[in-house]
Amino acid sequence: MSGYEIRFVDKILDNVHGFIEYTAVEKEIIELPVFKRLQSIKQLSLTNWIFPGAEHTRFIHSLGVMYIADQMAIQLNYTGEERQLVRLAGLLHDIGHYPLSHVGEQAYKSLPRDPENILVNQKRRVQNSLNGLDHPSLRCMQESPNPFHHEHITREVIRHDEDIIRIIEKYCGGSSLIQIDNICDIITGNVERNPGISGLAQLIHSELDADRIDYIMRDATFSGTSYGGFELGLFLRSLARTRYQDTEIIGVHSKGISIADQFLMNRYFSYTQVFFNRHVAILEFMARSLTEVFISRNTSEYPSPDVLLQYVKKHNGKTEFLYFTDRAFWDSLHHVSMGYSPYADIFQELLLKYQELDLTENREISITFNSKEELMKRLEEHPIYQNLLDDACEAVPILHLGNFTGQLPRETFCRELERLRDVSGLTEADIRRMTIRRMQEGITVIEEGKAPSLLCDNPASLMSGLYSTRFCILREYGLPR
Repeated sequence: MSGYEIRFVDKILDNVHGFIEYTAVEKEIIELPVFKRLQSIKQLSLTNWIFPGAEHTRFIHSLGVMYIADQMAIQLNYTGEERQLVRLAGLLHDIGHYPLSHVGEQAYKSLPRDPENILVNQKRRVQNSLNGLDHPSLRCMQESPNPFHHEHITREVIRHDEDIIRIIEKYCGGSSLIQIDNICDIITGNVERNPGISGLAQLIHSELDADRIDYIMRDATFSGTSYGGFELGLFLRSLARTRYQDTEIIGVHSKGISIADQFLMNRYFSYTQVFFNRHVAILEFMARSLTEVFISRNTSEYPSPDVLLQYVKKHNGKTEFLYFTDRAFWDSLHHVSMGYSPYADIFQELLLKYQELDLTENREISITFNSKEELMKRLEEHPIYQNLLDDACEAVPILHLGNFTGQLPRETFCRELERLRDVSGLTEADIRRMTIRRMQEGITVIEEGKAPSLLCDNPASLMSGLYSTRFCILREYGLPR
């Protein structure tokens, strides 16, 4: 659609970005019940019990992502048509989120066979996570294969929502670019079907995208912490785009290395100090465990996985999916009878009293490490790890693993590709695709006259020395006496 213009028709006041303006197509989508549903899903689930200001929702976060994605697109000189496409993707990117956000999502993504066997399931999860440290991931941001990932649910909501389709057709029907499939591909990070939207997809689905920028800034603002401080204006001025193996890549100029480092450092500390706070960690674990039990009980507001997918595909004019918000958790907590279900009945009673499990006398072990061998050497000496391996021990272990960046230096990346070629038969086409995805997913440094490189390959970046640095927090909680 040549000459497509962005025309704003209304605005909303946001205490992070100020006034956020929106177009006619966005206004009608925002007013839909399926979008207003996000006002009843807190961004940080139960974090507000510990950080009382953290009351913000997926609704305002989605508007913030739309705003930042558009500011990035303007700086990169995208057309009005391309801006409208990425604005819609940012607006809709969380429309399929679960009650209590990622707490509900985790329950559906990896529902155990016996949800009521809570302690055994948790010990197994912790052990599997530690065992999974053997090899680095080369697919840190590609489309998830799990059908219950919130991005997949979002895609299904959009594709089956007659109102969203009608509104986009009404205002953007003459555009061959602003299409439902392109919106969904940008949200899920699928750049294989239409390589022409590679750059736009990176604005929503990469290591330094509008989604991550907004939630770091917003979570810091509402939680009252300083870890999310981020110079958005300076970052926007440092943005650039280039071509790599005939694919558009978004990155930063060399002067933007420090702002990209700042973002990754602040994200690291946000996770260690806020998201993985010891109180938040146990509250979310208790809520997740109860959610898994609720899914298995036909007396709760949580449908089975198969029924949930039916809700999503048939939500137009129905109430089931609209009701599937944080309210579903609290209603289930109040009226679902646990009977005698070890741990579940205790968790239910505690949450109804706004209480939690306490740390045992072993408390926690926090380790910064660079290799699995280094980590395990430290863990094996600690009583929490020994209790993890003891089937008779009734203490609850909770593990958090994280890093500064998902990027791997080129040498490490190529070595891992060779290993995968030997063990799984990667083809040359696979290797080329994964090499391009490495640039699309990471934060690329773009310098005139030089080939683009990732932060971890650039000696001016802190990530060149911190890419392998990871953290492990292993805690142990006990039942009330």
